[in-house]
Amino acid sequence: MEARDTPNTTAERLTAAVPPRTRMRTNALRLSLVALLLIALISFGALLTLRGRGGKTALPPVGSPAAVSESQLKSLASQSSQPIYWAGPKHGTYELTRTTDGRTYIRYLPSADKVGDRTPNYLTVGTYPTKQAFSALRRAAARDGAVSANVDHGGLVVFNNSAPKTIPRHSRPGVWC
Repeated sequence: MEARDTPNTTAERLTAAVPPRTRMRTNALRLSLVALLLIALISFGALLTLRGRGGKTALPPVGSPAAVSESQLKSLASQSSQPIYWAGPKHGTYELTRTTDGRTYIRYLPSADKVGDRTPNYLTVGTYPTKQAFSALRRAAARDGAVSANVDHGGLVVFNNSAPKTIPRHSRPGVWC
């Protein structure tokens, strides 16, 4: 009899020789390994996706101006032990400069190619950590040309008519800023 006439080919004979229970175990083991691999891949993907959330956002080094996003500014403010002030969202580019003594400057630039430009032609908001800032601000309010106003939570806003382009300084009792 030729092989093609044989009802049981070699593959059929091997399958028939392995008991059904062993085949089910082998299939279950393969399925378990595939499921475990899928779980590992999904977990790794989730870790990569969520890695930046809840942690610290990378910020440019202290001392050099750099373009930053609005989310980086918000992250800096949430990570900082002091308030970080800005003029709110605006069209263009935000330039962040931090100094070694804790000052923070946020400049509003028309485009990213202006980052590092030293001309004072752009809106800049500075945050200066000052111990006893509220007392210093009250002294500034008493100077010639000073204009002041009380604000919420016992705060004080002061600017000087002799420097009309200067953003008003403000503080409130108990705030180290």
